[in-house]
Amino acid sequence: MAQKDRLEHIKQVIQLEKKISVAELSTDFKVTPETIRRDLARLEADGIVTRTYGGAVLNEARVIENSSFLLRASHHRQEKKIIADLVRGLVPKRGVIAADASSTVVEAVSFLSNEPNITILTNSTQIINEFSDSSFRIVSTGGTVNKSTFSMQGSIVRNVLKSLYVDVVLLSCKALNLAGGIFDSNEDEAEIKKLMVERGQKIILLADHSKFDKVAFVKLLDFERLDMLVTDREPSQDWKDTLKDKKVSLVW
Repeated sequence: MAQKDRLEHIKQVIQLEKKISVAELSTDFKVTPETIRRDLARLEADGIVTRTYGGAVLNEARVIENSSFLLRASHHRQEKKIIADLVRGLVPKRGVIAADASSTVVEAVSFLSNEPNITILTNSTQIINEFSDSSFRIVSTGGTVNKSTFSMQGSIVRNVLKSLYVDVVLLSCKALNLAGGIFDSNEDEAEIKKLMVERGQKIILLADHSKFDKVAFVKLLDFERLDMLVTDREPSQDWKDTLKDKKVSLVW
């Protein structure tokens, strides 16, 4: 069995069992323990497992972080609705809005569906499919479809974004950290979000309370690049002071 196929099987097993042993995998695949250890090292580098003595355990936090759009959309659903409702009163009723492919932004866009003078520029296949009959105009970035994240990625997206300007950018993230800034977990998505920010007049970040005081794989932005941060509950005083110092409007 090729390593690629073996890694896929190991990922399936550990997501079901939560832990695996080198000895059992070595017997199952009829390969040496050293081969399995290399496989586990590869999966650990990808953030899927954490190696232990004699085996590995599932890195559940990272799996959720990189999970499919549908799984992410099911987490903190009420918080996303609160944020989306707030966004409705913060964006202009005409103009071009760039929307990333995050589940929080998709929720926010749903509150704008009756606005005929808004154009949504997006790399989200979910927005294109779900709001095809809405009042607003949709412009797709094009690109290669990532079926897991319901987004379009690649050079086509980058080239399109480099040629356009937008009034407002709606984006989300995976983590916020007072010392480090704003983070995401997917390099391709982070690159697209950065390009959207470069082309935007007003940048609005949507982030529920669970993302505060954490870090993720990719540095996305510094707070100074934001105009507004919308969240679902009042942050700590440290956060309020920091955002005020960075001249970021805070809405909850």
